[in-house]
Amino acid sequence: MRHPKLAAQGPWGGYTPIETGRVREQPIELVEPPQGMVQQPWRRIEIELDTPTESGDTSIALWSNLLQEIDAATIARLYRKRWRIEGMFQRLESVLHSEIRSLGHPRAALLGFAVAVLAYNVLALLKRVTEQAHRATHPELDVSTYHLTVEITSSYEAMVRLLPPEHLPCADDDPAQLLQRLLRLTSRLSPRQLATSKRKPKPAVPKGYVDGSIARSHVATDRMLKAADKRR
Repeated sequence: MRHPKLAAQGPWGGYTPIETGRVREQPIELVEPPQGMVQQPWRRIEIELDTPTESGDTSIALWSNLLQEIDAATIARLYRKRWRIEGMFQRLESVLHSEIRSLGHPRAALLGFAVAVLAYNVLALLKRVTEQAHRATHPELDVSTYHLTVEITSSYEAMVRLLPPEHLPCADDDPAQLLQRLLRLTSRLSPRQLATSKRKPKPAVPKGYVDGSIARSHVATDRMLKAADKRR
């Protein structure tokens, strides 16, 4: 789908402070709505950040056709959180294998994806419980979903075989008792083995090409030869 073209724009509104900066909006009109989309009021929203992004951007601009009852500050907050959703889909594919190549049938692929989403919800709960269990000794602990998955899958099959069914949690258990039981179990895990690995900042890589102004500059051969003769 092509990006819609801007036909007209109205005046900017005042700034509204948010947690990461401030935001403002202006009404805009499109030349024609994208295919399959009904013409309705659009807004351009600009977010000025207190702290630049990893790419060095100090502002973020986006277009929205949401209802006017949803203010620009709410849209800005939701947009800033979009990376969490994108990261979740990446973990669904890499950690939980939500896209199995052998599942060519659409319904089978949908079932596999739904199972991965359900497993991700369980992992999200275990991640928070593990962090809470070690909060006193590791207040900054950020559990890695990948390391937690490896820890569970490496011992789950043996646990199911050796542990009698009556010792396993069931759906009828009291949520408070289940939480306390999970806290006791996760307290035995090693925070060092489950912690996320913080990636170092990427080093600056020099450009692999000549600047355009130098490449397009004219060099007189005769002048270079005369200058070489003078140096001799």
